[in-house]
Amino acid sequence: MNHFKLPSAATIIGLIVLSVTFIGQRVLVKRNFPEKPMQIVLDRNVPLVSLIAGDDEIVGKLRKGDTVDYLGVVAGNYHHPYGLLVQTRDGERGLLAAAEMGFPMMMENGSDSLPVQIKNLFREKGKNKGTKGTLYYNIVTASGEKKKVNMGEVRPILPDSLSKLRLDKEGDYYMTKAKFERLYIGHSLAENDARYRPAWLIDKTKKGFLAYYPNIEIIDFSDGKIRNPIIVYGSDSIAVTYGFEDSHAYRNNRYLVKWLPLVGKIIDVDFFARMIEGSMRFNWIHSDDENYTEKAELGWGDIPVWTYIGAFFWVVLGLIWVFLGMTLLPLILEAALYCRFAYYHLPDNIIAILFAIVAAVVTYIWTVLMTVWGCLWIFLPGIVIAGFSAYTYVTRMLSTAPHSRCPDCKRMETIRFHSRTFEREYNEWRPESKEISSHTERWKTWTDVTTKWSDGSTSHRRENERNHSRTTTQYADYSVLYHVKLYHNNYECPECGYMEYIPEEELTELQRQYTGQHTSVTES
Repeated sequence: MNHFKLPSAATIIGLIVLSVTFIGQRVLVKRNFPEKPMQIVLDRNVPLVSLIAGDDEIVGKLRKGDTVDYLGVVAGNYHHPYGLLVQTRDGERGLLAAAEMGFPMMMENGSDSLPVQIKNLFREKGKNKGTKGTLYYNIVTASGEKKKVNMGEVRPILPDSLSKLRLDKEGDYYMTKAKFERLYIGHSLAENDARYRPAWLIDKTKKGFLAYYPNIEIIDFSDGKIRNPIIVYGSDSIAVTYGFEDSHAYRNNRYLVKWLPLVGKIIDVDFFARMIEGSMRFNWIHSDDENYTEKAELGWGDIPVWTYIGAFFWVVLGLIWVFLGMTLLPLILEAALYCRFAYYHLPDNIIAILFAIVAAVVTYIWTVLMTVWGCLWIFLPGIVIAGFSAYTYVTRMLSTAPHSRCPDCKRMETIRFHSRTFEREYNEWRPESKEISSHTERWKTWTDVTTKWSDGSTSHRRENERNHSRTTTQYADYSVLYHVKLYHNNYECPECGYMEYIPEEELTELQRQYTGQHTSVTES
């Protein structure tokens, strides 16, 4: 015989789904600007501004008739306006504020579907000395209402040719300072631009260039925070030093990042860093902003059903992706059981230990990755539960009775029932107990502490407060006479002739005698 058995359907489907998800993530993640960017000829003089938080400096002044490469649209926030990221002919990059380019503007939250008029941009002084303060627009709505809004509260009404290419500053790649310094410092601007994520700002300085990388996240283990680098290049375009832009420095897991062991070793493995990287481009999104005059604010009932279906799809896909790191490898190891030579010299108990080690390692790796990515720590136990569930699933075929894996020839699911052999029969009295009732008492204990104050008054408080419980269970006791028949169920592997014997007994109750009651008490 040449027996061949496929893994279970659940394993095969799981491997297919996880593999497709894994490959899909690699395909969908966009790590660079368009290879052939669209060119825009400016119809007015426009300042080229910085994207660095708290730094609204003009890094260049473009003139009417200049041609620039369009890299994508960037959403506005407190630090910079909504605008177009462009590259000039001499290699500078920066933001062209949409309001400065003459595009009509509307409220970002959709509260008014009609354009608003931008009157002026002004800075409101910060409360603390040394801070520049926040930039705001003075606007006039279509109804004539005057408002003060921050730069992220209004957005341009762009043609689809521009709005379909959106850039996301959260499309990150993570690494440690040590890896960053090794790969970036001492290398050219062109090399660094093509390495993981390109610079969003390239500003010519008197001594060279300054480049800002909002998609590169650098872990600083001195405080557990994650920051975006700003690299200083010399006149020869070689990186000589760097600093950090601190607007996104805070992470809710910074203490875990700081103290968990091997975080740096794990995140600096490119394969692992790719598991949590984000896409810096959303070029599959069309906003259809050109038809703004026909739009009104949508209520819940007006949203197309396909929007809900799409949202559900992405949520499900995200959950699949979260558990990918801890389930794909265990599933591969479990599927390898069906290749008899993969673990030919290992018994089932050793394979189970091997699977436990692998499950623990991948669970910890994924916990580290999710911590660095920013998953709230209260959700991290879910990763451990998923890892244990994966281990339980992949070991279900090991050390079973009868064996699912033949101990001799190591083939899977070949052992079949062969025959049943009668051994002997006899009568035997056996004790049994049956629960009659159960009752649980709960109470608290504490120490009363009285404090006397100087004014003669007293106060009372509780210390060492504890919860207690006592469960009392009543049982009826019996002595039961059984007629016992013993059998041996015989199983055989037809591939190699291995025989396995599983004992079985049949019980027939002949007589039952009541012998009394007993009580069991458990306290906590």
